[in-house]
Formats: sequence, C-alpha cells, structure tokens
Amino acid sequence: NPACMTVGREKSERKRLSFRKFPDLVPYKIILTARIFLRVINMGCSCSKACASTEKKDDKSNSATITFDHNSKTRINLENELSSQQSEANKLSSQDEKIEQTEASDVVESIKFDLNSETKKNLENLQGLTRARNNTLRIAEEVLPRKYMNRYPSFSRAPPGGELRQLEGKFDDLLSECENVLPTFRQTLINIVEAAGLVPDEIAVWDGKEVMLTPETPYKSLTIGPLKSRERCDEKVANEYDGDYSRLVDIVRASIVVADEDQLILVAEALQDLDIVRLKNRFKEPVFTGYCDALYNVKIDGIICEVQLHVSAIVAYKEESHHYYGFFRSFFAGNVPACKNRIDMLERCIDPNADLQTALEEMLKTDDEYLIRGMCVLVYEMGDWYLCEVLCRRMCEIDPDELACKNNMAVALNKQGKYVQAEALYRQCWEVQKKTLGEDHPETLYSLNGMAVVLFRQGNYVQAEALHRQCWEVQKKTLGEHHPETLHSLNGMANALSCQGNNVQAEALHRQCWEVRKKTLGEDHPKTLISLNNMAVALSRQGNYVQAEALHRQCWEVQKKTLGEDHPVTLRSLNGMAVALFRQGNYVQAEALHRQCWEVQKKTLGEHHPETLHSLNGMANALSSQGNYVQAEALHQQCWEVRKKTLGEDHPETLISLNN
Repeated sequence: NPACMTVGREKSERKRLSFRKFPDLVPYKIILTARIFLRVINMGCSCSKACASTEKKDDKSNSATITFDHNSKTRINLENELSSQQSEANKLSSQDEKIEQTEASDVVESIKFDLNSETKKNLENLQGLTRARNNTLRIAEEVLPRKYMNRYPSFSRAPPGGELRQLEGKFDDLLSECENVLPTFRQTLINIVEAAGLVPDEIAVWDGKEVMLTPETPYKSLTIGPLKSRERCDEKVANEYDGDYSRLVDIVRASIVVADEDQLILVAEALQDLDIVRLKNRFKEPVFTGYCDALYNVKIDGIICEVQLHVSAIVAYKEESHHYYGFFRSFFAGNVPACKNRIDMLERCIDPNADLQTALEEMLKTDDEYLIRGMCVLVYEMGDWYLCEVLCRRMCEIDPDELACKNNMAVALNKQGKYVQAEALYRQCWEVQKKTLGEDHPETLYSLNGMAVVLFRQGNYVQAEALHRQCWEVQKKTLGEHHPETLHSLNGMANALSCQGNNVQAEALHRQCWEVRKKTLGEDHPKTLISLNNMAVALSRQGNYVQAEALHRQCWEVQKKTLGEDHPVTLRSLNGMAVALFRQGNYVQAEALHRQCWEVQKKTLGEHHPETLHSLNGMANALSSQGNYVQAEALHQQCWEVRKKTLGEDHPETLISLNN
C-alpha cells in the first residue's frame, strides 16, 4: 500500500530530530519499518500471482481489464495484511505524536526570552517600512505612467563602471559654486514648468487634499529646495561615498509635481533642451521603499543638479514610508543597500503585521534553519547579542553537528561578556576542525583566534598573545600579510602585549595594522578606526596623553557619523578620550564623558557588561580625584562586586576595582 509507505516515510523524515533526543527509540523504529516493508513485499508477490492467473482467464476474452475474484482467499489475506500494516503504522504515528508533543514542550521551555526594547523598536520600524512600501506599490500600480516608462529609459553619461562627479576641488569651493548657480537653476525650471502648461506656485493636490512636502508645507508644481546642508553632505559622504565629496550631485535640487501622465510627458519633453547627464526612471524600477518617481541630473553652468518628477497620486503616499526611511538611513548609517537587504530579510522571516514577540516565539518552535539563520543575521546587524544567542542556540538544537552555528553563538556570548561559555564553544569547534580540516585551515584558525579573544577578556594575556601569534604566523604564509584575518590576529596580539605592559611594541604593531587597513579599507573604515583607537590606548599607557586624546577624538568624530553615537565601538573611543583627559587632570570633563558612556551602555549592553563596568570604574576614579571619596568608594564597591561574580576574584580588572 503506497499510502501507508508514504505515511511512514514522511513521519521518519519529519522526526529525524527525535532520534537525537530519544536514541532508545531508534532500534524499535528500524525493526518496525523493516517488518512493514517485508509484509508489503510479500503482499506484492501474492498480488502478482493473483494477477497472473486472472490475466490468463481474461486473455480468452481479449479483455484488457484485470479483476480479482472478490470471494477469493487472496482478497481476504490482502485485507488482513493491510489492516495489520495500518494498525502498526497507526502505532508508529501515535508514538511519533507523543515524541512530537514532548519535543515541542522541550523547545517551548528553551525559547522563552525577553525582546530587547531597542530591537523591538528597530524591528517594528522595519515592519512599518514594509507595510508603507506595500501600500505605495499598490497605489502606484493604479496610476503608473506606462507610456512615460517605455519612452524614457534610464541612462547615465558617467564613465563605464564609474560614478557621476562634480569638478574636483575643495568642498567649500563646491558649496560656493552651488550657491552661485542656484538663481539660474531656479529660472531654468520655471521656464520648463511653464512650457509644460503648469503654474509654478500652484499647490499640488490629490483626491481633494494638498500633497504635503513636510507636515507644515505643501508641494507646489515647482518646489526649489534649499541647498543640501553641510551636516547632511558630511553624513552622506562618510556613509555612502567613501569620503569623496565630488560624488555629491544633489546639493542643488528641485521637485516638480504633476497630476497625470500627460503633464509628466510634457515636462520630460521640455527637459530635453537641458544638458541631462543621468536619468533614473524609478517609475519602472522603484526604490526599496516602494516609491516611484523620475530622477534627472542636469548640468547647469558646470554644476550637476537634481530634478525629481513626481506624480501627485504617488507622492501623496510618500510621507509614511519616508518617516521610516529616515529612521533607517540613520540606523544603517545611510547605507541604502543595507536597508533594502534588511527589509527583504524581515519580510521572509516575519509577517509585517504580526506581533513581534509571538512571531519570534513561533519561529523558534520550527525546524526551519534557513528562516532562523536569516533572522539571526538581522539581529546581528542590530547588535542584540542576547537574541542572537537565542537564535543560534535554536540552530544548534536543529543541527548539533553544525560548527558554524556554534561559532556564531560563541561570538554572541563573547559580546555579552559570557567569556567562559564562549571559550568552551570556540575550543569545541577548534578541536573538531583540527581533525577534520587541519590545523592551518582558515576556519580552524578562526576558532583559535576567537578562543584567544575570550582568553584575553578573562585576563589570560600571555596565553592570548601566544594563540594570536600562532594564528598570525600561519595566516601570513597562507593568506598573506595584508589579509583581513591576518590583521585581526596581529591586532589581537598587540592588545595582549599592551595589557602585559609592552606598550612600545604594541604601539608599533597597532600602527602597522592601521597603515595597512588605511590603504586596503580606507581611513574611515570601522576596522581602520579600531586600529587607530588601539594605537591611542598604547600611546596613553606610555604617557602620551595629548596625542592619545587627539586620536581617540578623531575616531569618535567619524564613528558618530558612520556607526551612530550609541554604538559600542563609538562609546569605546569616547571612553578612551575620557581616560586621556583624566590623565591630563581634566577630572570634571572625564567624569562627564564616562557618565555619558555608562548611561548608554546600561541600556544597550546591560549593567553587568564589562564595557559598562569599565565606564563606571572611570567615573569613580574621576569622582575620587575631585575629592568625592564616599561616592567613589560606593561605585568602586559596586564594580568590584559585579566583577567578582562575572570575571572571577583574581581577574586583573576585579583586582583593579579592589585596589581602587
């Protein structure tokens, strides 16, 4: 009976994980499956004989139909066998259901978690952006200017593989030239709009309502925007253009809003008289928020300017999605592809209209590793290491032999300050990889490097240095001296040397790392700035406080723009700056900066996180140096009590607190 065979096969496939949790059931299932299979084979033989005898009888009548004698013993035997087989299949199904219930209850117990308020806010904004995008696309589908879409394809006059650029020069000079060209730009567009039969100052309307540019200001048929602010230019250049100000081609900008496609085509025809250097027809290829428009870049008096053409029915729905876009432009440091990828990932993982806590709990009850892994990538970007650990732990339950999941969980544990657990996982991965991949394999060295990092965090600086050096020596030969993984090992080795008091050597290694990263990654890359920050720490420990402060400040200024003010790495630079100020005797300023870090870290990392305690310790030192000994003692006591529990009594940082 193929149906019964399918039931058994589907159950065994679906319950693959049950064998791992209930190994004593494996022999029972194998024997039972074998018995059912043998009975089916035997029945097949009986059926073949019956069919053969029937065929001989039917041959005489030249009938193509094969029938059984419904009064024969064959039918009775077959029914008995099927009944017996179905009974045993039902037993198997019943046993599976019991296992399934037990397994489900196990999973439910293991996935209880509290959703971090910051993560909840970020995910809800992603959901909101997804909903807004879907609404915009739905409306746009009804009014899309299809004639325009086909008549005016996107193009660019930038060099092949290159980008549009303003004339090279200083940014201040570019801003000055943009200001000079603004009157000509305004008059040119007034002529364009009037040529298309529109009134430049007329308020744009859709469905009887004004179309709003801001909550207070409506769009007009022609809206000339102010020059893009210096702050926004700096942010965009840092986040999207790798420090290249010449790629700013929207400092001078304007919007034209039309009521229908006929007006849109009239405006497009009038624009053909200008020097158009690029057209993005986003009616045909909407941006990731779902918004559709046409974006022209035109050159006027040598300056590239931007003109956006909107259809009022579509722009009326822009406000909701633009609110969310603004949030993510800040959250993902202006990285538009990152925003799009996160939305795509969230849409695959969670319904945009679902309750987040419930949706995540339901997800963690499933065996869908692809889905859980996608969600893990999303929260990794958000820096929620607790939820990342929860998701990784579930993936390890689904596939206990998957080393990548264990490595990822070790990263999440390390980021939370759970160093002993992280070390155990890294060591477990390393032991397996040594045997299966070899000692010098990149993945084996990755685990060894991770182990070195958590040993460093536990205060085992000599051992950490030795492991980082071991990795570095191999990676130099196999990957090359400038490979990112090689530099990561070099950076770790330098940190370990610095904590052992070898600050001159540590500074030299950090400088070496920084020089390479500057060339290969760029000056403002997060990893380049980490090297610069570490170099500042080594300088501070040598007594070069002024130089150290300047480097910490340099890092902090860039990281504020690229990572955000509250990012752990940004706060690390701010903390370093506070230490350097403290060493120069600026106790009040040092206290304020340490307190600023501490307040944020309490919320984002937790009160007991090592980084939070580092800020608390610095704040207590600054208070002590101002004569506030009672308050300083209380804070040092608080720090010491936590470090005793989380790091151990003999950890260097615990002893520093007891000394303080």
